[in-house]
Amino acid sequence: MFGGVSVEETNNIAQVFLESVKRLTNKEVIVYSDLSNARDRFNRSIADNYELWIAYYGDYNNLRYVQTSWERWIGVQYTDRGYVPGIRGNVDRDLYTENIFLSDTSEIPNTENPNEGVNTETVFYTVQRGDTLSEIANRYGTTVQELVNINNIANPNLIYPGETIRVATNSSIHGSETRGTGDIIYTVQRGNTLSQIANAYGVTVSHIVEINNIQNPNLIYPGEKLRITESSNTNLNPVIQNNYYTVRRGDTLSGIARRYGVTVQYLVNLNGIRNPNLIYAGQLLKVS
Repeated sequence: MFGGVSVEETNNIAQVFLESVKRLTNKEVIVYSDLSNARDRFNRSIADNYELWIAYYGDYNNLRYVQTSWERWIGVQYTDRGYVPGIRGNVDRDLYTENIFLSDTSEIPNTENPNEGVNTETVFYTVQRGDTLSEIANRYGTTVQELVNINNIANPNLIYPGETIRVATNSSIHGSETRGTGDIIYTVQRGNTLSQIANAYGVTVSHIVEINNIQNPNLIYPGEKLRITESSNTNLNPVIQNNYYTVRRGDTLSGIARRYGVTVQYLVNLNGIRNPNLIYAGQLLKVS
């Protein structure tokens, strides 16, 4: 269902999506999930901020005995075999608490290009040894206070290597690599190797190993954040180098195939893609 995306990545993506919907509509937002994902996929950072509408076919009273990230639900879809007069075929049936209703029922504002000219991209930065919050804020054109607020940081003077910090950046974004004042942060995808990433960005493996303090160049894992270049080097063009393409927001596999004169099936076979309809920004694809 999640196409190999890790639990951490799932929650990061969900958090950004939910916050974006809330910001654009000025309405409360809830999470709709089945039991399995409410229990095993979504974490407390989501559950603490968004109510749950759960799909559970059967006796919903049994949910009181099931442990999930949420302590309660405000809506339960308990069957997809319901009947409503005047509607042909089966329909979903739900039970809701009063908390399902919006407190603000005013019209949703016009959201066409609500931030035209303003970069509202959110990226995730992995803290490196020696980093400070002020340095990270300067790098991405934001403020320490904003980083503190969106990450719920208790002590701005205490961050540690390996910690992932969410950044609402004013930098220039390309796929899942992030350019602040020149630094590029790449999120490792399933099947990536250091040599593959180095080739795509026109750098050497030893360069990536050195600036990321990698102990074992043969061991990287999906979701890991890698710094690709120092701030002094801003001339890389990582979108397509050495037969690799970095997926951008809105790309489709068929569109990429047309661009490079190949078939979708060719890209599927070449990259070991399980679901041709599921690619995501930042994914590194071999195109020839």
